[in-house]
Amino acid sequence: MFQVTPIVRNLLMANIAVYLVGSFLRIDLAATFGYHTFSMHEMGLFNPIQIFTYMFLHANSGHIFSNMFGLFMFGPMLERFLGGKRFLILYIVSGVGACLLHGSINLYEISKFSIDSPEYTMMMSGSMVGASGAIFGILGAFARLFPNTEMIIFPLPIPVKAKYLVSLYTLFEIFSGVYNVMPGVAHFAHIGGLIFGILLINYWNKKKDRFY
Repeated sequence: MFQVTPIVRNLLMANIAVYLVGSFLRIDLAATFGYHTFSMHEMGLFNPIQIFTYMFLHANSGHIFSNMFGLFMFGPMLERFLGGKRFLILYIVSGVGACLLHGSINLYEISKFSIDSPEYTMMMSGSMVGASGAIFGILGAFARLFPNTEMIIFPLPIPVKAKYLVSLYTLFEIFSGVYNVMPGVAHFAHIGGLIFGILLINYWNKKKDRFY
């Protein structure tokens, strides 16, 4: 029987609890704890802690379901292989790395517009929330450690190896980010999480206590 490992279980509970609290109490947690671009620090909206807290907030039920499903599916195997401490580090580092890449690109994009332009106003509004960056870090780590593991992903009728599936997903995210497919989705945050997840696995592998 499939068993949820301790860190995965605690992360699931933390994310779901925060979402339920915000929903039932009708509290806009994203206004304070969602990631706001660094350009908004003069308005008092940016706080460095948001680089960490944003990944425990979600926009809606579909958003949290998709992220928690990914954590539930790929997390336990990785936690058993890496150990709880390293798995938690992987999750947090991937989430923070995702925010850093997204924030850097966001600042670059904002710099191309004048302050009084509608594009500037649109890019400065709102905040980024979600565990997607951390989940993409898990996906990247999974593909790095278990590249030939075959998975069946709906609606594909045949199994696909993890290394090919994640590679295709990465190409899609890059294309979507460059050409602004599905506006409102932080595609470069996904890419950032993936990159940081793989880099962390490579770093651990180079140490004396290598695990594969």
